[in-house]
Amino acid sequence: MFHLSKPAPEDLAARLSEWRAEPLSYKHQGGTGIPPETGFIVDAHEVLLGRGESVFQSAGAALDEWKMFPAWAEVARIRVSGQEPGEIVAMQVRICGLWWVNPCRILRRCDGPRSHGFVYGTLPEHAECGEEQFVIEWRADDSVWYVIRAFSRPRHWMAWAAFPLARWWQCRFVRDSQARMKGAVS
Repeated sequence: MFHLSKPAPEDLAARLSEWRAEPLSYKHQGGTGIPPETGFIVDAHEVLLGRGESVFQSAGAALDEWKMFPAWAEVARIRVSGQEPGEIVAMQVRICGLWWVNPCRILRRCDGPRSHGFVYGTLPEHAECGEEQFVIEWRADDSVWYVIRAFSRPRHWMAWAAFPLARWWQCRFVRDSQARMKGAVS
């Protein structure tokens, strides 16, 4: 969904509540990270954050505070930190003079003794459709990684028409998100 001007915070808060009843914009598979049908682009990106439990704890805290989102992307949400299944969030970003508001639903947590993160899926007013996972992995060799896994395809006609630009924005998001997480734990 796009706007000519930045949505007011109170309007976004109202929309977050309204979006609770919306279905996902694709055939949901339970937050598995496996595309439910053909035609999706599958991405997996990871960056080394450091080593040890303190890095793992710091990275998990940064993820809970949504610090993985680049400075140019704002996250509208009701809860200040954390991500609980069922919660609705929306990323808003200005692209080519338009404000895009992209709502998602938190589908599941990816927490364990050596992992911390979540998966969200897109709602019908999102420019794309699919899922994205953000997770911190503390591996057996003591290394700590920030991992983004996703499957997506354009949903809005503008995203289809400007597919190379939409793809460039997705890659920019990954690069800037990785830099933010590296900065959060250093």
